[in-house]
Amino acid sequence: MKLIIGEQQIEYKEVPSVDEVIELINESVTEGRYFSHFISDGEEVYDEHEEYLESNLDEIKELQVVIKTEKEFMNDVLLSAEEYLQRAIPDMSVLVEGFNRVPTSDTWDRFEMLLGGMEWLNDMLKVVTTSKERPSNWELFNQLKSNMQAELLKIRKAMEKKNTNQISTIIKNSVLPIFTRLKEEFGKTIDSEFVRKDLN
Repeated sequence: MKLIIGEQQIEYKEVPSVDEVIELINESVTEGRYFSHFISDGEEVYDEHEEYLESNLDEIKELQVVIKTEKEFMNDVLLSAEEYLQRAIPDMSVLVEGFNRVPTSDTWDRFEMLLGGMEWLNDMLKVVTTSKERPSNWELFNQLKSNMQAELLKIRKAMEKKNTNQISTIIKNSVLPIFTRLKEEFGKTIDSEFVRKDLN
């Protein structure tokens, strides 16, 4: 197996352990640099890296570890958050309609996805507001993060009461405007301070 981390290339005659690979990655991630993802035999792997290695390390012929600067990493975070919001916002109208009628299992599945998305977005906003490469409007992002956390608490209380009308109202009147504002601000920030990729 060949392991590539930045300029460093290591050829293994025997398959290394998962711990050994992770240790090498951690040694390569110095201040101001972030581990982004793997490219495993041409396939990009962005999630559950340790689990992926545990399941696939024996078969991998070439593992490239992608390390990014803090600015590059921040750029990717902003782009990912904007892409998520572009998908999530239209789906929220369907979700609100579902809760206004009799919620189906599909409605509850979409709702669980929204909650997961809100948690993920909250994590992304923490990165945005605490990074050394944070955007100039980071205080606005911090405020929107606080607003979203408050609405998430209200949603959880409405869930405990099984009040689907209240859930619908919170999504429509509070979460949707926050998501819309975040999408606008992410877009402005990317266009003014960062880079959009794959533009022709």
